[in-house]
Amino acid sequence: MRQSSHTSLWKSLEQGDLVILSQAGVPCHRGSIDDRTEDGQLIWVTDDIGHRRLFHIDDDYELMIYRDAFPR
Repeated sequence: MRQSSHTSLWKSLEQGDLVILSQAGVPCHRGSIDDRTEDGQLIWVTDDIGHRRLFHIDDDYELMIYRDAFPR
């Protein structure tokens, strides 16, 4: 099994980190990390209105982490 080039980034995520997930440079999802698997393959992101969504590392999303607040 080929390891994703994003693995170290996804494994560094902590509960409460603010993230934006994009595809082809277009932001698609934004929220905070609710949980992740130990191997960094799956993350759960909760958006501003409380919807929780599961993402897999190979789903072709680009991930940006904002430790303090989302940019305006």
